[in-house]
Amino acid sequence: MQSLSDSKGIIRPRQRLIKTFVCKGCGKSVEQKEMVIPMGPRKGEIIIANLGCKCEDIRLVEQAIRQGKKNKMRKIERIFRNNSMMNKSLEKANFSTYNPTTPDLERAKGKLLEYANTFDVNESGNILLVGNYGTGKSHLAISVSKALMEKKFTSLFLSVPKLLTKIKHTYSAASQFSEADILELIGMVDLFVLDDLGAEYINMKNSTDNWAHTKLFEVLDNRAGKPTIFTSNLNSEQLEIKMNERNFSRILDDTEIIQMNGPDYRRKEF
Repeated sequence: MQSLSDSKGIIRPRQRLIKTFVCKGCGKSVEQKEMVIPMGPRKGEIIIANLGCKCEDIRLVEQAIRQGKKNKMRKIERIFRNNSMMNKSLEKANFSTYNPTTPDLERAKGKLLEYANTFDVNESGNILLVGNYGTGKSHLAISVSKALMEKKFTSLFLSVPKLLTKIKHTYSAASQFSEADILELIGMVDLFVLDDLGAEYINMKNSTDNWAHTKLFEVLDNRAGKPTIFTSNLNSEQLEIKMNERNFSRILDDTEIIQMNGPDYRRKEF
C-alpha cells in the first residue's frame, strides 16, 4: 500500500492497484484500486474504486436531462389544460361510454381497444379514423389516449383548429410559452391525437403559400415515426385537397385507415 500522506501533508487513502481496463460503458481507461478510508466514521474500511470511469457521471447527466424534459412537459401540459384544449363533451368520454350503433362501429371500437391494449411506443403505427359526423371518432380517439395515460404513457389530444389557434397565440408577447414549446411537446409524447383534420381554415386561393399548411407539416414532421391517431369527417379526395398533397402523404405513412360511417348519434333524439 502507498503512503498515507503526500508532500503537502494532505492525508490520502492507502491504495493498491488491482488492475487496469477499458470500461465498456463509457470507453474510458480505468484503474481499479483497493483503498482504505483514512478518516471519518468509515475509517479503516476497505473499498474497491474504479478510478477514471465516467459511467456514473453520464448516468447523472442523462437523468438530469430526462427530468428537465419531464418538468418542461408538465409545465406545457398544465398550461394546455388550463386553457381548455379539449371540448367539454369529451371530458367524460372513454371506451365504456361508447355505444356503437352499427356492426362497423362495433368493429372500429374493437380495433381501437386492441390498439390501446397492445400499444408499443416503438412498434405501434398510426390510425386515421374517417367517417361522417357524429359517429364517435373523437370519442374513441380520446378513449385510447386516456387508456394509455392510465398505463403511465404520455398522450396529448388536440383538435386541429384549437392547435392552430394556440400556435397563433404564442406570437403574442404575453404568451406563457412559445411555438417551439408546443412542437416539442407534440414530438415528445408517446401518443399524439390530432382531431378533426380538415376543419381548419385554409386559404384555397393561395394554397402554395399557406400558413396552416406549413404549421401542419411541422407538426407531422415532429411526429414522423411516432404513434399518432388522426380523425376526419372528410373522404380521401376532400382531405387531400384540404391538407395538400405533401401533408396528406405524411398522414398516410404507416397509417391504418378505419372507416366509421353510421348514424349521427347527436341527432338520435330526432
